[in-house]
Amino acid sequence: MKIAVIGAGISGLTAGRELANAGHEVVVFEKSGGYGGRLATRYAGKDNAQKLDHGVSFFTAESSEFKKLVTELAAKDIITTWEGSYATRNANGKVTFRENNSPYYYAPKGMNTVGKYLGRNLDIRLNEKVGGLTHIGENRRKKKSWMLNFPTALTESADAVIISAPARQAYALLNTTIDEIETLKLVREIDEVEYESQFTLMAGFEEADMPEWNALDCEDDVIEFISNETTKRNEGEVKTLVVHTTSEFAKKHLHSDREVVEELITDRLTEILGGWAALADWKQVHFWRYSRAVNPLPHDFMEIRGNDTPLALVGAYMNGNTVESAYLSGLKLGKHWVQQFAD
Repeated sequence: MKIAVIGAGISGLTAGRELANAGHEVVVFEKSGGYGGRLATRYAGKDNAQKLDHGVSFFTAESSEFKKLVTELAAKDIITTWEGSYATRNANGKVTFRENNSPYYYAPKGMNTVGKYLGRNLDIRLNEKVGGLTHIGENRRKKKSWMLNFPTALTESADAVIISAPARQAYALLNTTIDEIETLKLVREIDEVEYESQFTLMAGFEEADMPEWNALDCEDDVIEFISNETTKRNEGEVKTLVVHTTSEFAKKHLHSDREVVEELITDRLTEILGGWAALADWKQVHFWRYSRAVNPLPHDFMEIRGNDTPLALVGAYMNGNTVESAYLSGLKLGKHWVQQFAD
């Protein structure tokens, strides 16, 4: 079978990997220039020499299935444990250090290397945005079940489709098929999923007295989390931070000028860390519209059953809002379809 995966996040890459390993033809379409979803790495600073994980800073592993992947990635030197200290700053400004219940994992060469590894044997087409879907129908002869439509007026056919995208984007794609097949139940359910948004501020300092902790959780109106990226990798003399805002701040400043957002985050960062934090040699701001699902759906995946309408939804919003939930969603759908479409 030819299976089209829309979105090169962890869930889509994982499902695609399972199906490709079983002998299916898998093509992944990703609207951006990279893959891995929020396991993202930004190259910044002079000559883009610094790597900063501006999406997910680290992840943990609880299930046996995900721990198996973690072991595989560690054996390939793709991830390792983020050794060091972690702290929390309360609303009164008091900083206390804490112990972690589970190891924190990160990728020394950048979190995007996890996605690159999962997709290494797949046909991945970057900068290809799927605008809609057309169901060809059961009365077809030589044509495949699905037609993917692109804004360029080009099309691509497939026997089955996996949508690995945030629920809001999946909703938009499903709405293009609603008059053709029974997608109404899926549309109604994913329409209930709500997301938190976030801004991230990336900053580099040639001279700075960096904090001792790897990461700082903040009880604050503006800043939720600060990652000391310098503790992950030592690339020259430049020291780097990634600052994640609260969803309330992001919602309030959704339409604000990005320079204003950058200034507000920097001002609050300076109050938390000290005057040196205002003296960054370079800064960048990124907006994550779909940072975390507030109310994940209680499913591993969702699908339309039937030989002539194979379509499924996977993602981090299935049974959680983490890297692990995204992986498990893709893994379970992939294994399910391998069995269902076995020759």
